[in-house]
Amino acid sequence: MLAYKGAEAVQEDWSHVRNWLEASIAGHHFILLDFDQAGLTRAVRERSIDFVITSSGHYVALEHGEGASRIATIESPGALSPRQSIGSAIVVRDDARLRTLADLAGKHVLAVDPDAFGGYQIAARELLQAGVDPEHDLAHLQFTGFPVQNIVHAVRAGQADAGIVRSCLLEQMIRSGEIGAGELRVLAPIDIRGLPCQTSSRLYPDWPIAALRHTPAELSRQVAIALLRMPRTAEGYSWTIPSDYQVVGELFQELRIGPYAYLRLWTFEGVLRRYWGWMLLILALLVTWAVHTVRVEYLVSQRTRALRDAQEEQRRMAEEALLHQATLDHTARLAILGEMASAIAHELNQPLAAIGNFARGMARRITAGRLEPAPLLDGTHEIVTQSERAASIIRNIRAFSQKRASEQKSVDLKAVVGETIALFTGTHPQARVIWQPAETPEVSTVVADPVQIQQVMLNLLKNALDAQQTAGRADEPIEVQFRAEAGACVITVRDGGCGLAPEQFARLFEPFFTTKTEGLGLGLSLSKGIIESLGGTLSAAAHDDGKPGLAIGFSLPREESQEDL
Repeated sequence: MLAYKGAEAVQEDWSHVRNWLEASIAGHHFILLDFDQAGLTRAVRERSIDFVITSSGHYVALEHGEGASRIATIESPGALSPRQSIGSAIVVRDDARLRTLADLAGKHVLAVDPDAFGGYQIAARELLQAGVDPEHDLAHLQFTGFPVQNIVHAVRAGQADAGIVRSCLLEQMIRSGEIGAGELRVLAPIDIRGLPCQTSSRLYPDWPIAALRHTPAELSRQVAIALLRMPRTAEGYSWTIPSDYQVVGELFQELRIGPYAYLRLWTFEGVLRRYWGWMLLILALLVTWAVHTVRVEYLVSQRTRALRDAQEEQRRMAEEALLHQATLDHTARLAILGEMASAIAHELNQPLAAIGNFARGMARRITAGRLEPAPLLDGTHEIVTQSERAASIIRNIRAFSQKRASEQKSVDLKAVVGETIALFTGTHPQARVIWQPAETPEVSTVVADPVQIQQVMLNLLKNALDAQQTAGRADEPIEVQFRAEAGACVITVRDGGCGLAPEQFARLFEPFFTTKTEGLGLGLSLSKGIIESLGGTLSAAAHDDGKPGLAIGFSLPREESQEDL
């Protein structure tokens, strides 16, 4: 125990804890020892104790330096909560002309110890924030040690202008009759609703009980359970789960003490005094570096021309790679068109046959002398409609087959996918494609080359149809889904085909790898390169519901997401 009120007070105030632990945990004998703060730290280092009950500030120092670990926090009567319990009160004589913390500049102040949490450190933080550095701005900062009651008596006797004690100690001494009411008061009290005593500072977590690095884990667990089960004492004390002591670490960092004492060294004068030898070495290294820099610059000037030549060669090779990629893309599109050729001819035959039928019908009417305007106009309109349909098919095929530079622009992904599905179903009447664009308010605009998107979609749709035909399920629907996800547009093509073996997934996007008897193995490899060049991803997976087939799709960032990047 940290005996901040003296050894007798430790036995009087804390023996009930020892008695409860001894009664609750069989096979162990508990001894209650009292220490001042330096002695308690020494006992921890010597491993002569197993548990420690101490102030919040001392615990944080032990946690950082000695590996102490809190297992419970005391819950004191009158405290707002275990996290808001400990504070400092700066006591002065009632007749003193001191009203604010700033008034303590140039005064004689008493405190317990530089390491005392409630008896100095908390108040030191408040003084610093009030513009008074307790180490330099006070006329005299005197540390008296324990018991802390001696500070109160010394201030009452006029031996100092003010004294720093733990909050509520003054009220306790008045209730016990040690001092009279009205003799002393708390300087610059902070109004904290619900707190039954006055404090000059904000509040910090209450005292913890901590196990040490060498304490057996099972014994620590038994002690923690016993303390949490301990009934509240007649005075109102009990134990609760460990509190968060981060605010104590923040206080140490601001005061540059405890674990943050090293921050005091980082001043120019301190660094010069402590590291002057290293600084001379650094200076010598800087001189050496300067000489080396001049030499390097001379060598760099000689090698610049070679570097420029290498960069030019690299740029030429990159341009050739891009040209080669464009050629592969064009070849892949022509391969797709070759596979679609018979279907394209079938599709063009429909509007051409319709045009011929309507033209012959109109000729028969004219020959027969039936020249009613309405049927002739209807026939004319149908001929125009069918001719436009045939022209549209030819335009789409021509645009898709042309070898051209990639032109990325803002496009509506839903519209491009819809047009591609129309082109595919027009050339493959046997395919049942179900287009399921999500009815969401999200924008489906992406920055891409629409022809490249068509190339990827036609490849995925053709693969899906081929897989279903191979599995003997050509009449199964091919589902095409659209959805928006976290700044991206996602297109998924789901088929009911033969699927893939687990080992085939790893090689699916490799060039020249194919599961088709007559495939080239370039379609998915090129498609993956196209999607990744647009900042997206292409992936494949089996169906989540266990049905046969494959789900393969790609995602592209929405236009506004690319602008944010």
